[in-house]
Amino acid sequence: MDLRFGILGPVRLWRDGAIVQLGTTKQRLLLARLLLEPNRAVSHDRLFSALWEDNPPKSALANVRSYANLLRKDLCDRLRARQPGYLLTVEPGELDVAEFNERVRQGRAAMSGDRHEEALGHLTAALALWRGAAAEDLPRTVGVAAHLDALEEQRYLAIEECARARLALGRHSEIIGGLRETLALRPTRERLWEYLMVALYRTGDVAGALRVYAEARQALDRELGIAPGPELAELHHLMLNRDPRLSGPAPGWQHRRLRCQRRPVRLCSTGCA
Repeated sequence: MDLRFGILGPVRLWRDGAIVQLGTTKQRLLLARLLLEPNRAVSHDRLFSALWEDNPPKSALANVRSYANLLRKDLCDRLRARQPGYLLTVEPGELDVAEFNERVRQGRAAMSGDRHEEALGHLTAALALWRGAAAEDLPRTVGVAAHLDALEEQRYLAIEECARARLALGRHSEIIGGLRETLALRPTRERLWEYLMVALYRTGDVAGALRVYAEARQALDRELGIAPGPELAELHHLMLNRDPRLSGPAPGWQHRRLRCQRRPVRLCSTGCA
């Protein structure tokens, strides 16, 4: 029996290439929580936290057993009771999250070796695995929210790496539209503002690049009440001075991690990118 599990988008189970109908929201939440820690025993308490937002009912344990029994019909011997809860066995190549992580790892290794075309291939393949937001068809209960947020963060880091690879390859115009769409959803990601500014600058739209800085400053103030970080502020300064380091094929300004010394800049206390 060929199984595939998906959590990078609506939670899915494929058996021999066909989608399996998983039933109720609680049943899908149980599967999602187990997929967030595959091949590990997930305690009853953590399962309760995933299935019920606040206080689990007195019947919680019996309910979980019932949902698990229903899942077993589709998973056969993959789902087992294992103290202190349940364990879902997932084989290599069956889970989209694992494939995503491996592709990103390969992409980053290629980037570190300046193999930008290879890196772009891995990162593009990694991002193609996403079918929407992580577990987007399920409520973000306390027991799954932090895990799903972490997955989304890894997705946006991969988007940043992918944009950096395209900049290094001189494919500046390719990323402008996609970066604008992503920033409309995630306006606090300063690294993406940087890349959009550089892409516009290198296509000759210097005025557009400087307008993007103003947009970034407004977005950061509106969303977080902060000023742009030192890298974004320094990039703006370099553009105002037509610094030659911005014209090369690779994002050379980043390697130096220049700091703007002209004025203090308020930093995001949460370490936003």
